[in-house]
Amino acid sequence: MFKQTLMFAALYTAMAAVYGTAAAQSAPKRTAGLSPSCAAGAPVREFLITTGEWDTVPKERDGKPAAYTDRGHKRDANSKLERYTFDPGFVMVKKGDCVTLRIHAVKGSHHNVTIEGTEIGSEKAQIIDDKGMMVATAMRRPSPNKFENPEALKDGEFVRGEEIKMKFQANQPGTYRMVCEVHTFIGPKGELRAYDDKGKSLQGPMVGYIYVLP
Repeated sequence: MFKQTLMFAALYTAMAAVYGTAAAQSAPKRTAGLSPSCAAGAPVREFLITTGEWDTVPKERDGKPAAYTDRGHKRDANSKLERYTFDPGFVMVKKGDCVTLRIHAVKGSHHNVTIEGTEIGSEKAQIIDDKGMMVATAMRRPSPNKFENPEALKDGEFVRGEEIKMKFQANQPGTYRMVCEVHTFIGPKGELRAYDDKGKSLQGPMVGYIYVLP
């Protein structure tokens, strides 16, 4: 009888473990810190952000163009040293806020935006006109600016002169990085770099921050 009891106990434990594993696999994922939909009545916050560029051509003391080193990479004379930024570089909101980011591309032929660790980004975001009305979505398409690089745009990329609208609700306090992947190489440990793994300059990293307060 004792052996039977032990056998049933072991069987029950095994079944419980299997059921628990299956339940864990089928359970919905933990709610992201930022979600793409807002609850009714949530406080509304809207921010206008532009893409900016800092650039210079390093020169000798006599004014002649100079060769230089950019973060360990040698650059020839007359090479433009560039850095892209979001302006402002951070926004601060409270938990529960419904946030709209209107991001206007001013500098740089094209950009995209992703907020790390969340579902939020410019992929298929609304491209809006000066009145805030949607005129297109940021999907794979030819560049509408013929004077820019003629390569096809990828999903989420928008060009100089366009403004996109991204909306989300801030569910959890924390710091969220907003990254333009066109101008940023993200290393294996999440580090931000100005050059890709082949040594190509990306004129970045281009990063902003979203601070969600309790």
